Amino acid sequence: MQHLRLGWALAAAAVLAAGARPATAQAPDDTAASAPRGLYAAVCASCHGTDGRGNRQIDAPVLAGLSAAYLERQLHGFRRGYRGRHPEDREGVEMRPMVNGLGDADLATLGAWLAAQPPPGPAGAEAATDTEARGGDPARGQTLYAACAVCHGRSGEGNDALGAPRLAGQAGWYTARQLRKFIDGVRGSHPDDTSGASMRASVADFDPRDVADVVAWIEALREPGR
Repeated sequence: MQHLRLGWALAAAAVLAAGARPATAQAPDDTAASAPRGLYAAVCASCHGTDGRGNRQIDAPVLAGLSAAYLERQLHGFRRGYRGRHPEDREGVEMRPMVNGLGDADLATLGAWLAAQPPPGPAGAEAATDTEARGGDPARGQTLYAACAVCHGRSGEGNDALGAPRLAGQAGWYTARQLRKFIDGVRGSHPDDTSGASMRASVADFDPRDVADVVAWIEALREPGR
């Protein structure tokens, strides 16, 4: 067992050193799968970080603080193939093999563990230097976000009953990129992705300025006092 765990640790370190994603991932054994942190470390940490805060260098979004229900649903979507199937969804295509070897209990374990992790704090310098997210007008974005708040909450806290994930605390570059994917039909076009289809319809009329502005407001939701 110790040799197996050491092997996973060395493999993860090699991936981080190379700045690339591993080709695939599986739960290493039943013992590790029963320990949430161990399962996460074996399967997810090499891309999303030891605490689920993501890694901009390899396009890995923040997972910490997202709800267990949302995370589990998205993981099922990758495993079933309705997320990450579109050829233009490069990150989604890379994500799919990472969950192929996991069972339903593993997906539930990962979702619950990540939901219990604190989301990142204020965006700070990261948002200011993020070329995919900066440049928007948060005041105009606040007006646009009023429609988003119906599902995602006034403070971007999300709503499991509506299938809407937490937005506050997510990296601005990722939020902007996903909005563009919904607009372009890269996400939300598969018939099994019902929540994605709703999101796609909600942003169908967004243009690039709208994306930048609403993301600027979502970034403001991460600031103290918002």
